[in-house]
Amino acid sequence: MTAAPHLPGTIRAVTLARVGRNGAADDAGLSRIDGIEVEQLPVGSIDQRRRLTASIRNLVTVYIPVLWHLRRRVLATRARTVFVGHIALFWIGLAHRRRWGSQVILNGRERPGGIRTRGSLATWFSRVEPALLRLVARRAPVTVIAVCESHAAQFRRLGLDDVLVIRNVPLAAFAPEFVPPPPGPDLIVACVGTLYPGRGVEALIDATVTARAAGAPVRLEVTGPASQQYRAALLDRVRAADAEAYISLPGPCPSTEVAARIQRAHVATALYEAVDPANDSLSNKLFEGVVAGRPVIAGDLAENRALIGRFAVGWSVPVEPAALSRLLRELAADLPGVRAMAEHCYLTGRSEFVWEAETSVLQKRLLDAAGEQSSSPVTSIPSRGQQ
Repeated sequence: MTAAPHLPGTIRAVTLARVGRNGAADDAGLSRIDGIEVEQLPVGSIDQRRRLTASIRNLVTVYIPVLWHLRRRVLATRARTVFVGHIALFWIGLAHRRRWGSQVILNGRERPGGIRTRGSLATWFSRVEPALLRLVARRAPVTVIAVCESHAAQFRRLGLDDVLVIRNVPLAAFAPEFVPPPPGPDLIVACVGTLYPGRGVEALIDATVTARAAGAPVRLEVTGPASQQYRAALLDRVRAADAEAYISLPGPCPSTEVAARIQRAHVATALYEAVDPANDSLSNKLFEGVVAGRPVIAGDLAENRALIGRFAVGWSVPVEPAALSRLLRELAADLPGVRAMAEHCYLTGRSEFVWEAETSVLQKRLLDAAGEQSSSPVTSIPSRGQQ
């Protein structure tokens, strides 16, 4: 999307209209999004239960047929570059290279081989991912995008020499103007993003309840899509704590409203629990919070600690109720100090965490590959739809 205005040819995205168990879905069919032609392939009903039988059923009856359809659609498109949105689809990119001689770019969104989420198909792939990537490194020249330097080092150890580090920072237009923190005596905390186990939502709810019980004026707003089962479990947790007056789960919002939802609070969050070893990178939620002009409570991971320490844009903390509750009480007791961090975060985000600048090296690769031949588009294979 960032490179599209500069390319003499066309950019086409071919993707699935639905994926995963968190409820994320778009309408199937053709559309034009931000100047890019997008084709979203219809996907059957996904069993959202986290069971082995559900995973097998989803793989056999849903994903294998639609991924084979995705492969046919991608191979029918001649392109100089194919950008694979999830590294598990590397085989489609390599098939395109064999047919059209294209440049292949793989999007490494997590640490290779690190996913260990119970009942997830991504975990199945993750267990064999290192061996597969070693094979890819021996057979074909590919470029890999990593979200932080520690992940890049692991990709290089697998034999993939051409690795670019591009952090998940937002577009410049994500938060177009600074909005001061809200007035009032309560510390308002925002959790905005897709909701699923491992994101620290339960720990954050419990910490808010404990902080309130200790007399701290804290309110929590949790915004984002979730499976029906998971949302129901979160609501039950809030009701069991009799916390409906100060913890709300308003549901998902459009991507264009994410910054505004963050700006309704004093503090944003980027929490990942240690249940998944792949959750050790820089979260895009950390960057979104800072760019929206809010300091961020982030999980106590090495990459988070380094960035927060360097730019003074928040706090890193273990993702467990006691530690989070202590931090919430401290922040509520120093609300003027928390408010004072907002503008610093906004200015830091605008100068340091801008997607258009972060992707400059990748844009050059795309532009050089496209040259001046408008008949050879860049094809993107995202891992899901426009969310």
